[in-house]
Amino acid sequence: MSPSLTGGNDTSITSPIPQEIDHTKPMKEKSSSTPSLSSDRSSANSLSSTMNAAATSSKNNLDSNHTPANETSETAATTATSSRAHTPITSGTSLSSVSTSSHRPTDEDSPILSPANDDDDDDHDDDDDDHAANAPRSYYYLTPLAVRNLPSYQYHGADISLLYQRVLSPLAGCLVDRATPSWLAPNAITLLGLAWMATSYAIVWWHCPGLYEANDRVAGALRGSGDGSDVGDVPRWIFLFNGVAMLAYQTLDNMDGKQARKTRSSSPLGLLFDHGCDAVNSILGSANWMAAMAMVPGSLDRWMGGGGHEFETPPSAVSAAFGGDEVLAALLVFCPMIAFYVSTWEQYYTGKLILPPFNGPSEGLVLGASLSILSFLYGPMIWQSTSLVDTALDACRPVVGSSLQSWKGTVRNMDLIVLSSVLALLQEISLKIRFVLRTHGAHTLRTLLPHALLVGGFLSLLHRDPTLLLRRPRTTMHLISGLFVEQTTQLMLDHMVNEEFLVRRRWSLVPLVVLAGAHMSVEVRDAVLLAYATGLWVYLAFKIRVTVYEICDVLGIWCFDIVTPHPKRRRVEREEE
Repeated sequence: MSPSLTGGNDTSITSPIPQEIDHTKPMKEKSSSTPSLSSDRSSANSLSSTMNAAATSSKNNLDSNHTPANETSETAATTATSSRAHTPITSGTSLSSVSTSSHRPTDEDSPILSPANDDDDDDHDDDDDDHAANAPRSYYYLTPLAVRNLPSYQYHGADISLLYQRVLSPLAGCLVDRATPSWLAPNAITLLGLAWMATSYAIVWWHCPGLYEANDRVAGALRGSGDGSDVGDVPRWIFLFNGVAMLAYQTLDNMDGKQARKTRSSSPLGLLFDHGCDAVNSILGSANWMAAMAMVPGSLDRWMGGGGHEFETPPSAVSAAFGGDEVLAALLVFCPMIAFYVSTWEQYYTGKLILPPFNGPSEGLVLGASLSILSFLYGPMIWQSTSLVDTALDACRPVVGSSLQSWKGTVRNMDLIVLSSVLALLQEISLKIRFVLRTHGAHTLRTLLPHALLVGGFLSLLHRDPTLLLRRPRTTMHLISGLFVEQTTQLMLDHMVNEEFLVRRRWSLVPLVVLAGAHMSVEVRDAVLLAYATGLWVYLAFKIRVTVYEICDVLGIWCFDIVTPHPKRRRVEREEE
């Protein structure tokens, strides 16, 4: 700020155009502050008179609106230092007041400004903007370290799947280049894909609230016992819609990154948003798969408590080996989640996300969609039959003899899906865990503890209460999903901002551990489970909303808009100009 504006002398001023007034001073001080101009004393006197008249006129106008004088000076200061665009002259403001306070002279407005005065004015602008930019800004979830590291994050990853490279990626690129407008935000594409899966989940939930309603054998038994007369009346088209929704989700998930590169709107927020939507989608796909295979997640005979043979299902060697169909259902839920978390865990330490030749986002989703479409074509009960293994055993009988014939009728087609999921999971996570341990040490295992508590705690709860997934399938899966989304997205955020993933802050797992170990009645457990899931998702809604807002504020972007400039971005662009 020039000394002449604080009552001193500035001999460098060579133009009679006044410098900007410091509006943080009282009005009477402004009127007594006269620039020192050695070349023309009369110009200085004239300037002082003009400023006195401006102050008097402004005060009279404000007094007529019943505004205190001290508020007037504060308002003028705010207007002069923070205006993003020129403030229009209102009917209650005098022209002389505008010329010295609310309208800052610029090159466009006053081309007669001398270079010296223009430089002083720009310096004043820069000082104010720098002060606002450098002012301490506290966030609820983002730490100062996160605020500093987030803008410089760069994603490193690749999908080496041949299906992705030869089919899925070219398809997504073609749709982005030819059918996607440039104004559409990548995050909007990601959310649209999740909306497909959420819609499919809601439709399947409506027709199959307990997951087993498409099982004709169970439906007939329930009808014979007088329970659930509407069970079994499940339209097949819902499984076709689920298959289409999964393919749409996969395609849109591949399109969002290409749209971000096309519009040059890539950001750490896009990565976190995409990662979070993938985490939410995990439980949606698993639940729809179970319904499409007419899976009964537990023992109906034990649930009904009648002990009758009408609820017995054909024996399954795989189910008996794992401990029951409720465990198989849990494996279908946790296999995608474990693979997802371990991949994020690997990225947290190595800085790269490399998807193997056979992975869930590519081949897994295509196979899942094919499963649903087959249920539409042949009916969900095809997965409860033993046709695949029986046919294979008959074909191998001339070679192996009758030694394996005892397996006929004991391995369902659904069992093969579960076994393939488990084997693929073990193969993938064993390679990733071994690589991270070899390159970063055994201390990295502590970061796996939250997910191990989630999986182990739920399996313990299921062992204590085997009918849980039959009584409260949706509430239980929503709880698992909420815990999974919280820990996975936090791990990804900590990776992006180069912060430590604090295991002790995963307090949301504490009630699960208590539920798994406490003795309580079925009614009390169901009530606690419902309150737990509801409270968790209320907390997650708050955390997600606030975190997205804070990241947008740090990066100077909008989440679903790449056309409208963010206020922070506009300020930076003005500084660059």
